[in-house]
Amino acid sequence: MRPDVHQPDRWDQLEQVVKETHHFLTEYDEIVLHKELYRTLFMYHLTNLRDEVILLLKKFTTLPKDIVEEKEIECCGVTYNDKAVFKQHYEDAHNKKVLQSASLCELKMSLTKISFFERHIKDYLAGGQESSCELLLNLRRILRRLDHTLEF
Repeated sequence: MRPDVHQPDRWDQLEQVVKETHHFLTEYDEIVLHKELYRTLFMYHLTNLRDEVILLLKKFTTLPKDIVEEKEIECCGVTYNDKAVFKQHYEDAHNKKVLQSASLCELKMSLTKISFFERHIKDYLAGGQESSCELLLNLRRILRRLDHTLEF
């Protein structure tokens, strides 16, 4: 006889991973705030996370081939159509020396959040059976943000 071990219901697992994806989306900008300062380290972790997100998306849906679609980027109340112009604005307005004083604690916190989320994705990839529109939408949003961060 098997011991009475609490096995989370598959719908509970789905609800939990949806909450985690939403939470990660909410905190994403804060997590990658110091990406320029620690670029190599962030790119390594974000690339690994991107691979896991793609695997999870492929488990429940098909991904379109690279669709090149120019999106408008809004920042500081201004809409940018050109990535070069946006990058210049970002360098001028947001990439300030104040960010250079990022503490080791902030870096560790960001990397911990990335690792924590990646672990949830791997767990759901291994045992998750269900998907929802909300989960797929959140994963696609995360993938888009990761792609933008890795490209920038």
